[in-house]
Formats: sequence, C-alpha cells, structure tokens
Amino acid sequence: MGLFLRLKTISLISFITVLFLVHAPDFSSGFSQPGWVKPGAYVEYGCNVTVYKGAPYAPSSGTFRWTVVNVTGGKIYVLYEMRIEDLSLEKTLVVDAETNRILSIDGESVGNITNYLWLSYIPRIGGFIQLEDLMAEVVDLRKFSSRLFTNRTCWVTNATFSIANVNAGDLKNATMEGFIERMYDSETGILVYSRFLIEFKGSDGKVTQSYFSRIVISSTNIEELSGRRPAVIPMTVAAVFIVAVLLLARRILHIGLV
Repeated sequence: MGLFLRLKTISLISFITVLFLVHAPDFSSGFSQPGWVKPGAYVEYGCNVTVYKGAPYAPSSGTFRWTVVNVTGGKIYVLYEMRIEDLSLEKTLVVDAETNRILSIDGESVGNITNYLWLSYIPRIGGFIQLEDLMAEVVDLRKFSSRLFTNRTCWVTNATFSIANVNAGDLKNATMEGFIERMYDSETGILVYSRFLIEFKGSDGKVTQSYFSRIVISSTNIEELSGRRPAVIPMTVAAVFIVAVLLLARRILHIGLV
C-alpha cells in the first residue's frame, strides 16, 4: 500500500490501541500476584485488522508484546510494545501487584483502570469483572489451541462499549461502538486470544467505518504456557464450575439438591 495510506492505517490502529490502554469484580477467590510474574517474563501476540466498511484504511497486521521488566515495592512494571508495519508504539504500565489495577501509563496516573493482560483471581461464569474500564461478563470456560499449546481451558469474557466524540484521521466527532471478546488461560490467568469489532458512526447514526481485529498468542517464555500441553484446571476453578452447573440445572429442572 502507499505510504500515505499506510500511515493513516497505522495512525488509526495506534489511536485504538492507546484508547483501550487508557479507558470491581463481583466474585473472586482473592487477589494474588501470579507465580510467573517475574522480570523477563513476556508474551507476544500476532495481530491483524480487517476492514469491513470504509476503505480509507487498508488491512494491516503486526505483533504486540508485553514484558515484565521489574517487580518491586508491590508494583509490577510492564513494557507494552506494538509493531504495525514499520511503526512502533511503546508504553510502560505500572500495575498494583495486589489489586491488578493499572496505576500509571508512561508515568501519568490513571483512574479506575484494571489490567487486562492477565487475571489475578478466579472469576465466576455469569459474573462480571472489570477489564480496563469496561465491565465484562464471564460467559464460558472453553478449550483453546494455538501454535504453543493444545486444548487449554480458558475463561471467555465479553464486553461492549460506546465512546462519543472520537476524532482521529478522517473521523470527526464520531461515535465508536463495538464488542470485545477475550480468552484467559485458566491456569495462569494470561490473555491468550482476543477479538473485537469496532464501528464508527456519524452524527446521523449511520456506520461510516467498521473494523475487526484479532490477536492470538504466538510466543512466550512463561513455562506454563510454552509447552504444548492441556491446561490443568485448578481445583478451585473446577469446584466453582461444578457448582455453577448444578445451580443452573436446579434452576432449569426445578429440583432440590441435597
């Protein structure tokens, strides 16, 4: 594609990335810092953006990677790197090790923002958890395979969003709407897959541009994820899942449980 078109594409993708970086669970087994969190631990993903409507931006692909660079004073320092074509984007996140909240991005304090790169507690199917500044529903436990592993059990979360007055590239005072689905490995809590659909609407409510993006884990040095083996569901996860199934069965069949 031409340089101008590539720059416009990269500019939009960078805008979306930064937007999602800077924008209370109802159940957990307690917050805790995962054992794999240590300096040097990293996860890398392949990502792509597909244009559904509004051709001023061409499809693009690239990678993004996060690396734990330091753990000290109850804080986790994470380097976030995105590479789209010949452009790079880097952000440094500081995460509270106890609550998994993002305290700052590139040295600037942020509000009520939760880290979405990994979960630090066990959620509940049907419950809602905060990821970034969005409330996401935990909808399923599902098997997932990648080039790194096969049939690992993952939590699946869904969230929708709407952001008004977006100005980027050709977009002027647009409304951005869409959904985000994420999958988290049940053993480590690490994000392994994500997809989201974004629609930009004009003042008349009509969709002027729409994009679909997907990321899939492609590389890591975290031992629990780097081997091609199924995830072992922690006993606490299994117990929560069984209880949820029994409660659902009782609700549907109107039976009593001893």
